[in-house]
Amino acid sequence: MKIFFRISKLGFGGAEQVFLSLAREFSKRDGVSICFVVDHVNSENVKTAIDDGHRVHNLNVSRTMKSIVPFAKFIKQEQPDVIISAYTDTNAAAILSASLCGMSSRVIVSEHASLFEHWQNKSRLKKLILKSYVSYLYRLSTSVICVSKGLSGQVAQLMGSTRRVKTIYNPVRSFAVNAIKEQHANMTKQLVAVGRVAEPKDYSTLIRAVAKLNETGDYHLTIVGGIFSQSEFAKVTAVIEQLNIQDKVTFAGYTDKVEDYYREADMFVMSSAWEGFGNVIVEAMSLGLPVVSTDCNYGPAEILENGKYGRLVSVGDSDSLAGAILQETHSPLVPKESLITRSKDFSEAEIASQYLVVIDEVVSANA
Repeated sequence: MKIFFRISKLGFGGAEQVFLSLAREFSKRDGVSICFVVDHVNSENVKTAIDDGHRVHNLNVSRTMKSIVPFAKFIKQEQPDVIISAYTDTNAAAILSASLCGMSSRVIVSEHASLFEHWQNKSRLKKLILKSYVSYLYRLSTSVICVSKGLSGQVAQLMGSTRRVKTIYNPVRSFAVNAIKEQHANMTKQLVAVGRVAEPKDYSTLIRAVAKLNETGDYHLTIVGGIFSQSEFAKVTAVIEQLNIQDKVTFAGYTDKVEDYYREADMFVMSSAWEGFGNVIVEAMSLGLPVVSTDCNYGPAEILENGKYGRLVSVGDSDSLAGAILQETHSPLVPKESLITRSKDFSEAEIASQYLVVIDEVVSANA
């Protein structure tokens, strides 16, 4: 079986990590070959894919919509059994490329972020174009996979049908549960947040919560992730300076050893205004780390089963966020063993098996 993963670039975003994870799992099945098809090559993840034994085909185009004809030629040459794509623009281009070859029935498109929130800063024309892709072009694909039920609802609403829409959560790496930090009542409480500094993460709300916590306690926040938006970073650092808590917040930057930060933390906190899924919540849970998160669109409520496995608060409410952190500090909601067990529902092997069910259906239908 020949599987194409179509994505604009192999960067460090969520969909790219999902595809690399799925590729590793799919390759364990006999007779499966993987090829990543990208607009251009510009990151270390290309090396990761090659090191894992996968092909990477560079279409060498500056914009995704310029890839339609080159990708169509590559499809015709290679005759893949299945094409899996991610992100709205790339999904649309992949469908058009496959349609030129009469192979749109082999395309599985995927969405990884809340569409309406993701599009909110786009121009009116761009929003109209993106909506038309989902409303009309997606109907030519064989399946539309969304990473949360909430996102599936958005896509189904735009398509006017639930028939092709499926929910499959993201595969999330787990970490060995040895050497978790012991809790000590009188020590500084270490909070960790993981994700690049960007508008959707709403770190300003989290900073305000940390300031409130330090009025009566001793809390330190470490933010693990690169700076995606310099303007957002400037906004967040201005809030820190305004509240005079420079010694209570550390920006750790990007690391591929994020588990080291989880292990040193007492609690994981997510303050996002919106998400695609929230992989980092599951990563933290796999180490038994307590979770406090905003109930944003989409993912956290589904992962935490509406508050069963972690505390949920309203988006943008720093007082509620501080209150939930304080509650979790003094009265943990669930034992760490329950968190670890729940995280296994999102294992790479489990999620890959769900994708393979869809893939096998596509292959059978086109046999």
